[in-house]
This record gives sequence, structure tokens and C-alpha cells, in this order.
Amino acid sequence: MQSDLPLMDIPEYYRKYQIQPQAQPEPAQTQKPVQVIAPPLVFKANAFTINLYEDWQDNTIYALTGPVSGGVEHNIIITIDPEVEVDSLADYAEWQVRSLEEELKACRVLLKEEIRLNNGMAAYHAVFSWYPTDDLRIYQEQIYVLVDTTAYKLTASFTKKTRKTLGPQVKRMMLSFNPQPAMEEKDEGK
Repeated sequence: MQSDLPLMDIPEYYRKYQIQPQAQPEPAQTQKPVQVIAPPLVFKANAFTINLYEDWQDNTIYALTGPVSGGVEHNIIITIDPEVEVDSLADYAEWQVRSLEEELKACRVLLKEEIRLNNGMAAYHAVFSWYPTDDLRIYQEQIYVLVDTTAYKLTASFTKKTRKTLGPQVKRMMLSFNPQPAMEEKDEGK
């Protein structure tokens, strides 16, 4: 979408989102082709929908927040990667573990294991410790799930104390994860 506002009237931060005007050739006396716009897909979220046009994609990250304790706001972060190119859940999990080890300061892998979710689905569980600052040690648990080519990653972080106090409740929540097909797929099966 191109704005009619001159580029200089847009605050500096937003200029990168502005489509730069291009030199327009002189109009020819021929009829302009009509641009056909594909109808949007309807993106369905928990409490809203929005039309999502071609070249747009859902990169939603879900954050379920919990209590603040030990200077950490506890949460479960769920990320979805709809088109992973891996051969197995173990391959996806190993790739995620290696990536996290490279990203986090003084990261140590404490546990890697295959597990089952409450619904019986295969999953992979990893536990890390790392230091975001020199005086704060964080424990992070991740659960990975692979359904066809869609990967799910659930992440929760704790302090040493809250891993013992809140950890069991958070782990129960994570193990209750149950990926469901999109509403359109459910409705088509009726």
C-alpha cells in the first residue's frame, strides 16, 4: 500500500516501511490491465480473526504468562514452525539444542530425553542452564513436538528456586500440550 504522504512527512522510524516512489513512464493510450487480487485467507486466533493476503504468513509466538517470582516472570512460550525440513523429531530436537547452545551465554545442556505428552504423542525434552547476567542463573526447559512438517517448541524458564516451586506445575502444563488441526480442517471432516 502506498501512502500519498511525502516521504519527509513520515517519522524516521517508519520510513523503512514506506514504498519509495518510482519514476512513472508517460501514460500510454492503451487500456491498463486489471490487477486481480486473490481473496484473503482468514487467520483465526484465540479472540479475533483477520484477513491475511498472499505473501503474508502467520509467525505467531504464543506467550502464556504466570507469576513473577525470584525476579523472573514465568511463562511458557510456544513457537510454531509450519514447514521444517527434518527427517525426524530427534533431528529437529538436536538442531534446536545446538542452536540454543550457540546463542546463550555459558549454556550447559543438563538433560536430553525422549518423552510422551499426556495424549501419548512422542516429544523430546531438553533442560539447559545459562547465565543471562553474571549473577543470575536461569534454567530453561524445552519440549519439542513434530507433526508431519510442523514443529512446535514449548519453552519455560526458571531460577534455581522457582524450578522447584513452580517447575512441576509448568511441566504438567507443557505435557498437556495437544496440537489440533486448524478449524477449517475440522469443519471439512464433518
